[in-house]
Amino acid sequence: MTMCVSPRAVIATVLALALAAMTACGNESRGAGAIETSPVVTAAAPTSSSGTIPVTTTPVQSATTTTTILPVFDFVTPASADGWRVTNDTVMGGVSSGELAWSDGVLVFAGELSLDNNGGFASIRSPAIKPQVALGWAGRSGVRVQVDGDGRRWTLELRTDDDSGGWIRSFPTSSTGLTDVDLFWASFAPVTRFLQPRPTGEPLDPARIVTVAFYLVDGVEGSFRLGIRSIA
Repeated sequence: MTMCVSPRAVIATVLALALAAMTACGNESRGAGAIETSPVVTAAAPTSSSGTIPVTTTPVQSATTTTTILPVFDFVTPASADGWRVTNDTVMGGVSSGELAWSDGVLVFAGELSLDNNGGFASIRSPAIKPQVALGWAGRSGVRVQVDGDGRRWTLELRTDDDSGGWIRSFPTSSTGLTDVDLFWASFAPVTRFLQPRPTGEPLDPARIVTVAFYLVDGVEGSFRLGIRSIA
């Protein structure tokens, strides 16, 4: 069975869900022990060259209860990018372009977003996550991604072993350096495989996550670039 869903409807849906998630996180931040949601600049992280890159942290809440965060994905070697794949709106008649490359410890997704032919999305998806690896997420409050962004708002999707769909949460990026972004599991909204809202009576179970994906669906035409250093 083939289902046709307008990418523009997908964009509107994702933006609406993102706004709802941001509002929910705002409500959470008013609780006891709340962490301010304004960006906090932390110590600079060394690069492979002689300089440093300023690291900006956008705290939602620490995604881990331990001092050591073991990444589910990092990109130390070119081989670590194996299995990642690109899906753009060309599968539905659009003309957006995007390619993956590995560069100095970073997985880089870059291209051009176009709204022509009812297009408007570009995405990458991870290879399968082993169950014993995903189980390590179960004792934590969220996921941490370290990205070198383009100033645009991206959407992270977590796909579980539930065939009915996944869970999404949008986040801002900085165009001036690496950003650590911590996202609550509770802030992710359930969606179908077409990123449409779906009802569910259960919360996201991080131990059941099987893949992660990054979508650009901000409705803004132009070039994009997202560098991913780690997902933990």
